[in-house]
Amino acid sequence: MIFNAFKINFTTSFTMKPLLFTFFPMLFIASFSVHAQTTILTTNSNINKKLLKAEVHSYSVTLEKGQYAECIVMQKGVDLAVDLISPSGKKLKTFDSPNGTNGPETVSIVADEPGNYLLQIYPMVAGQSGISDSASVAKFAEENQGDYSINQVNILSANEYKLKLEKQAAGKVDFTNFLIKNAHAIKTVDAGNGFEDLQAFKTILKDVKVVGLGESSHGTSEFFRMKHRMLEFLVKEMGYNSFYIEASMARCRYINNYVLHGKGNLDTATVIQGFTTWRVEEVRNMIEWIRKYNQDKPMEKKVKFMGYDLQINDVGWKALKQFYNSANALMVPVIDSLQNQSQKAAILSNGNYVAQTKGAELFKKINADCINVLADIALNKGRYEYATGKETYNENLVNIKLIIQEIESFKDGYNDRRDYYMAQNIMELLGEEKPDAKVVVWAHNGHINNTVLDSISFMGHYLSNYLQNKYYAIGFEFYSGSFQTRNLDINNHSHNWDIVTVGEPDKESLPWYFNKVGNPNFYIDFRNTNAVSQPLYRQTFSDHYFGSSYSPSKGHPLSFMNLSDFDGMIYIKTSTAAKNFSKLILQ
Repeated sequence: MIFNAFKINFTTSFTMKPLLFTFFPMLFIASFSVHAQTTILTTNSNINKKLLKAEVHSYSVTLEKGQYAECIVMQKGVDLAVDLISPSGKKLKTFDSPNGTNGPETVSIVADEPGNYLLQIYPMVAGQSGISDSASVAKFAEENQGDYSINQVNILSANEYKLKLEKQAAGKVDFTNFLIKNAHAIKTVDAGNGFEDLQAFKTILKDVKVVGLGESSHGTSEFFRMKHRMLEFLVKEMGYNSFYIEASMARCRYINNYVLHGKGNLDTATVIQGFTTWRVEEVRNMIEWIRKYNQDKPMEKKVKFMGYDLQINDVGWKALKQFYNSANALMVPVIDSLQNQSQKAAILSNGNYVAQTKGAELFKKINADCINVLADIALNKGRYEYATGKETYNENLVNIKLIIQEIESFKDGYNDRRDYYMAQNIMELLGEEKPDAKVVVWAHNGHINNTVLDSISFMGHYLSNYLQNKYYAIGFEFYSGSFQTRNLDINNHSHNWDIVTVGEPDKESLPWYFNKVGNPNFYIDFRNTNAVSQPLYRQTFSDHYFGSSYSPSKGHPLSFMNLSDFDGMIYIKTSTAAKNFSKLILQ
């Protein structure tokens, strides 16, 4: 039987995407246009469609009572939601993961009554946090159009579904036992307490050149202190000699001079990297440890501190102006103008949806002119090197490249270009090191992981492609507790921090399983423990995903990961807030 598609009641049909979207029901008075026919889904279905604004695409699957059906709706540039409607016309559920415009929506149906179950697929029309006017919502709706696919359709009989549940239950027991068997207890997260409990890393990381250290919160004290301890272990016990952080490459040059040569001061070194996420006492302590460690070491044994992010380029712009004052003064007014526009665009790009679109437009406007600056520096290498010196020339070639990377990353809205460029910057930094160099990379879990979601790749995925098994990604996760973040409910534009507390995670989430191990803090290796043989290895788990800002009123943000996204994990049961360093001395 074919069902005709029908209009959705907007006041009940939408579930917010907690990471990105705010709902404005008063703005959704107009009805969507719909496709006249409903497409029947079968186990052989493999559908690719384009979803335009104001459209609802309808699909049905016929089930007997007790049967089960599932499919993957893969978003390819459109942020969509899927409503499940029962044979009697009741909306049972909305499937809407917090993964934006790219990634899977996993849809599952357990038939409590026989008949045709309807899936209604439609584009999200609510704008990002901060949108309150109809023009901005209309603009977002205009842009939120794209392709999607439906595949991996699986329909099971009642008995097959029963066996599936039994198999899943056994897999959960096996997975819990795997975690218990392979977890290595961590005695402390604080540096300076020896390395007896970390010795297994000597085997785990034996042939690894780059270790990625993640974090599921940008404001957890225990994560930062454990990373400090891991750096201490990797430097002293395994010969690692460089530290790269997800912070302004141009600004981190100051920190590198401080830890290598003692130039500058610790206060400035703490805050100058540009991100308030790491303007904390824990990072301050780590910077000072690196400086003290380096004091009695020959240059080839000292630990470098480098940034690799393409954001916050004020220092780079200032250096470019000085460079051109010596190399070609006629270019100085051009640099002044481009700097003013670039910095306006950068500020807008960190605001709400309306601001971001304005920032993107401004970045597009100056893109060609910045590329012309890059071309000028590259084409006049000999002349400019003679005027400024080789080191200054090379530094400013990097400065203009970083500026163009920032433009490319934000001129078209969210994409994976920032992750690509950060991976590229890491590889270029690594290429300047000695052949035996080994590097610790600090970033959010969302960057260091090995994942590729359809067309979106993350930094760790690029690094693992470049380095193969010489890259090892360690995710960090916690169970519950407090962390420091920018609270959007207090002030959407404030850079001041707030302390937010979250309770116990969802049942069968990754931290829920980790808690079953019994140790409050531990690390576990997936790569070398045959984790791939686990029935749940390819299963998607929810885990914490807190960035630099959070809106408690919008709900608990989660990401969805497979164990294969990381090579290993460090688990800290209780999170407490990092200690903000508020002194703002820049000199």
